[in-house]
Amino acid sequence: MTAYFDLARVYDRLMDHLDFSGITDYYLKLAAKHGWPEGKILDLACGTGNISLELKKRGYDVCGVDLSVDMLAVADKKIREAGYMPCLTRQDMRSFCVTQRYAMVLCAFDSLNYIMKEEGLCEVLTRVNEALLPKGLFLFDVHSLYKMKEMIGDNVFTYQSEDLCYIWKNWYLPNEGVCEMQLDIFHTLENGHYERIEEYHKEKYHSQELICRLLKQAGFEFLGVYDGVGLDQPGEKTERLYFVAQKHD
Repeated sequence: MTAYFDLARVYDRLMDHLDFSGITDYYLKLAAKHGWPEGKILDLACGTGNISLELKKRGYDVCGVDLSVDMLAVADKKIREAGYMPCLTRQDMRSFCVTQRYAMVLCAFDSLNYIMKEEGLCEVLTRVNEALLPKGLFLFDVHSLYKMKEMIGDNVFTYQSEDLCYIWKNWYLPNEGVCEMQLDIFHTLENGHYERIEEYHKEKYHSQELICRLLKQAGFEFLGVYDGVGLDQPGEKTERLYFVAQKHD
């Protein structure tokens, strides 16, 4: 499972096109639709803490968990510089354990697509269920088949600015439902030299049917799946599927 070691140094610059505030509001909108009474939030696979920070800005008590110590270091610095106290721990989402229970667990940005095997996904869902209070909500998003097969697929993407460029090559393996990704990133250091970062990633497509079955198996009630734009059901060209599930009593 990818831990984003070298990538942590440039991750936020690569992701600066995302509206983290809007994405956070969308998740909270989904939670409100399903009667979430509010409470403590666990940001699972929190990365560099962009969602955690947005939640803290809105007054929520939030803790983050991530596998990469380098990503957590960036999150810690970012949250402190914004004037908040970080609550971050380094754990694998397949085996994480918490000392308190949460009203909501949130897992954003296709983090579950990095789980390659069904048993690994079962482990994550079981751990999430254990981390939730009764009736607590689990909100997460995954890549759609359309995005993995048609948009990422067998394509190459490039980007270049004054101090950062990358080449992103992708291979979709239909028999496995897996997308392999090779990233070559060049960025300018303080001394004016360039550093090259090579990253290899794999993401696995998980169907809605599989996810719903595993949610039920882990003790959840499936509440809905949404298109990431409004409160509509996903369509044929929806890029991300946003799931809402609730822990049983």
